[in-house]
Amino acid sequence: MTEEASNLTRRELLATGLAASLGAVGSASAQSTSEIPPTTRELWQWVRIQPVFDARVAYLDAATLGPALRVSMAAEYRAREAQSLEIVTAGDAGRWAQESTRLATRFGAFVGCDADEIVFTRGAGEAISSVAAGLDLATGDEVVTTTQEHPAALSPWLILARRRGIVVKQIELPTPLTAPEQVVAAFTAAITERTKVLAFSHVQYADGALLPVRELCQLARERNLLTLIDGAQAVGMLALSLRDLGCDFYAGCFHKWLGGSHGTGMLYVRREALDRLWPTAPRSIDASPPIAVPTQAPGQPEAPAALRKLGNIVPVAWPSLRGTEAAIDMHEQIGRTRIEARVRELAIYSRLRLQPLSGIELLTPARAGMWAGIMTLRARAKTGDELAAALAKGHRVYVREMAWPSGMGAVRASFNIFNTHEDVDRLVQGVQRAIVA
Repeated sequence: MTEEASNLTRRELLATGLAASLGAVGSASAQSTSEIPPTTRELWQWVRIQPVFDARVAYLDAATLGPALRVSMAAEYRAREAQSLEIVTAGDAGRWAQESTRLATRFGAFVGCDADEIVFTRGAGEAISSVAAGLDLATGDEVVTTTQEHPAALSPWLILARRRGIVVKQIELPTPLTAPEQVVAAFTAAITERTKVLAFSHVQYADGALLPVRELCQLARERNLLTLIDGAQAVGMLALSLRDLGCDFYAGCFHKWLGGSHGTGMLYVRREALDRLWPTAPRSIDASPPIAVPTQAPGQPEAPAALRKLGNIVPVAWPSLRGTEAAIDMHEQIGRTRIEARVRELAIYSRLRLQPLSGIELLTPARAGMWAGIMTLRARAKTGDELAAALAKGHRVYVREMAWPSGMGAVRASFNIFNTHEDVDRLVQGVQRAIVA
């Protein structure tokens, strides 16, 4: 791939990215409320102080773990206090069925699905594990995935390979990707008559590539295959609607880009796919003949379908979910398309500043529609560990070192809405000094 093909001019970047961003801001302006600053400049200054973190550092690693918002922490504390004060009603199944329905409806509206299709988890990894363990896969059945998946997304399939003899096929995608057709072609070539599942990321955590999810899900439907999407790097960053993606299962977490309570996540189960999944942590289930237990376990027959079948952690995770609900409220007040526009703006700015530097290679795709809020780069004279350490020690810029098959390694910078252009400048200055040292 030539340097001209991998680098974009300022005109091209602005045309493909900021133009769409400005349109998104315009559409989101109608959602603004009197509770947030009215102008863009004041808004992002206000956003800067909403998460709880040391604002003296340039924290560019929300893709690993994002700081919780103040409103999330306050809502979680109030919920924990109420939970303790109302401990005498902790076993009220009717109460929890009602609250579970309310939360599933609220979270479903945020991600674009029905209440009956939401299961609450402690993160995306747990959601992926629930699908892997819940499917009826037999010896020789194939799961097609990539070499760019997070360990938490890959490990459940590798365990099944040992336990049941399934086959895990990892396809290697080019770095950087230059066209969505590359991805679709690679998956198409890997599918055989034994393939049962396509498992891949919405936004790849290593290089930040935004994969063609709709096209891959369409490919799977045509072949009668199931799809599981790792959305850990998408929920809270992209203005997504799960109904539009066409996937069967979607795993997400709320403690990265959203700023919700740590240890909260979700699994989307398309209504038509619910019968394909066995529960791995059932709370109470109809049994025939009846099973004798010391106490009655009526379950929550009024709870939404996926929660009722696959397990409902709302009664124990309620304070954390209430904290995350507060983060959802703030995101919707700002405007989800406006948030995505801001993230993309910072990513565009980082590319414009990094591209002229000699001695580095950008691994994140440059093509419009194939990137979002993550920028991964490799320095030819530094390992990923060395570059990350130099940035932290000399500039208080915190990024994530990434292993890479070629051996040298890379660093990943992720740009959340609390980040600023000054954070990007510090990153660029730190990289520039590190590669000439």
